[in-house]
Amino acid sequence: LEQKRRIFPRFYFVSTSDLLDILSNGNQPDKVNFHLPKIIAAVDHLDLQPGATSTDRPSAMGMESCVGIEHIDFTQPLKVEGRVEFYLQDIQDRLISSLRDILFASIKTFEAKSSVGDWLKDTPNQVILTVSLLDFTKEMNKTFEKLGTDDQAMQNFYQSKVDGLVALIDLVRTDLSKADRMKTMCLITLDAHSRDISLKLVNFGVTDINHFEWQSQLRFEWREAEGDCFIMIVDAEFRYGFEYIGNGARLVITPLTDRIYVTATQALKLCMGCAPAGPAGTGKTETTKDLGAMLAKCIYVFNCAPEMDYKSMGDIWKGLGASGAWGCFDEFNRLIAEVLSVCS
Repeated sequence: LEQKRRIFPRFYFVSTSDLLDILSNGNQPDKVNFHLPKIIAAVDHLDLQPGATSTDRPSAMGMESCVGIEHIDFTQPLKVEGRVEFYLQDIQDRLISSLRDILFASIKTFEAKSSVGDWLKDTPNQVILTVSLLDFTKEMNKTFEKLGTDDQAMQNFYQSKVDGLVALIDLVRTDLSKADRMKTMCLITLDAHSRDISLKLVNFGVTDINHFEWQSQLRFEWREAEGDCFIMIVDAEFRYGFEYIGNGARLVITPLTDRIYVTATQALKLCMGCAPAGPAGTGKTETTKDLGAMLAKCIYVFNCAPEMDYKSMGDIWKGLGASGAWGCFDEFNRLIAEVLSVCS
């Protein structure tokens, strides 16, 4: 089991009984399909097309989400062959490359769209939100350039964000499918935050692009040279992770969320941990998960208990280190001293 986990690190987060089931049915992708949510949290199952003959392996055409209702087509069908620990990695890589292609195509269609309603229908939720934030950053940069000649540029930009929100609110009151309604609601949630940022910059009379009020926000940018999406916040920079998130609800972003985002990203930049503290039920874990969703990173939440020993903790750290995922340890202070010393 340890060998298999080293080859495909996400197996570290699958229970021993499930892992044995996956490995023993490795030659039957339709049986492994059942366990897919344990590998990629938001994926329910792959759409498998049977092979030409009974012995031929099937091909994965796309996948269904288990977070909300959503379907993603792979840009090219993927033949599910080889050993299970290798083809699961292939599936993950194909999903990432498909999402990257969809994002690139959506940036183009967003600029040419006639209405947001039509554009929403064919686009996955996380791509919609990322394109919206890419566009917001681009427009904001243009606004800062205009401020030299036009004093009202920021005010006008704020007004255009308000008009965009009103249009989305009108859209949500029409007869939408369940999936499209969720997409529109998420877009309203994030666009309301974009509007709040614009209003803040107007009220503070910010004219310099390097002002902290703007630099301390998540700024999305698509770089043609690298063909990838980057997220900047203060002086930290991250590559968009393209982990599939599904079509679920998103958190409302408050000024406190903004501050935690800055703290957590600075911690990441300095290769440190971040420890949000506060009373129960105030949203420490949810905020961390939401930052993970913003950057499309895989994030695992563990509830620590005094029963956890250094071996199980060691497996978690191995898995996080090898798969590049984020770990969120709830109630970390409940661990016993011996285990804590191993963590440190």
